[in-house]
Formats: sequence, structure tokens, C-alpha cells
Amino acid sequence: MLGHGAGSANTYSVGRPWLDCTQALFAPTAVTRLRARMRRLELDQALADGADPSSSPLLAARAAQLVAPAARHRLAAALERLVLAGDAPVTRWHVTPARRGLEANRWRVLDLATTLRRSGLLYARGIAILELVLIDGTGVAYTDARGEGLARQLELAGATLEG
Repeated sequence: MLGHGAGSANTYSVGRPWLDCTQALFAPTAVTRLRARMRRLELDQALADGADPSSSPLLAARAAQLVAPAARHRLAAALERLVLAGDAPVTRWHVTPARRGLEANRWRVLDLATTLRRSGLLYARGIAILELVLIDGTGVAYTDARGEGLARQLELAGATLEG
């Protein structure tokens, strides 16, 4: 266990009150977090394109949302559902992924889902790329019959996830 003092609620700041003060100073406001959530597609695209999260409070807030453990677990589960959707029957009411393209990249998608679930540092750019792959119904996961474009996007996401 890191920090000083066993059993304390915040072991990182015990004996270092400046840390709490610094974190509060740089934490995005509730309004900024709400604006970032409302503009998430635009901000995710900017982050996926390589925008520096520290260049804007909105980008910083969105990056913080993406790297949060709950968001990472949600995205991992959604990627696993994407793989399962490739096996589901085709219906007129749902957008389904490109079956052959997804099948060609099944293990890479599942490997990235596992990476998202691991604790440790992951970069917002890679998470934003995966978020866009998942939600863009006109993107490579849904339109790339051979899976080559999907493979490139997954490779880029994997390379930028861990730095």
C-alpha cells in the first residue's frame, strides 16, 4: 500500500496536504465535465486525431472521463458485445458489424478489451479511437467487409493506448 498511515481513506495525500490542494485546483468544474460529456463525439475525434488534452479544459475533462476505470470497463464490455453481435442473426432493425471484417479481427478486439480492464496507465487517445470504432455506424467496424481498415484502427488504438 502506498502512502503514509495505515487505514487512511486517502493514502496518497496523508502527510502531503499540498497534493489535495493541487488536485482540487486542476480538477475540471462540474460545468466543464457536463460540457465535455455533451460534446463527447467532437472531443473524442479530436483526441483520436492526436489533440493534446492539456490544450483545453474540455479536452482535459473528456480525457479524464475516458481514462476513468468505469468508462474503461464499459468500453471493454461494449467491445465484447460487438464481437458477439457479429455472430447474431441479421435483422432490419439493427446496424450490425461487418461479419467477415470483425471475424478477421476478433482476437485483437478481445485483447484490447482485456487491456482496458487492466489497472494501470492508459492513454486517452487510444481509448477515444476505440470509442469511435465502436459507435460510428458508418465506420470500419460496420462497413469494412475484409477487415483491413478495422485492423489498422485497432493497431493504432493498441499502439496509442499504452504509449
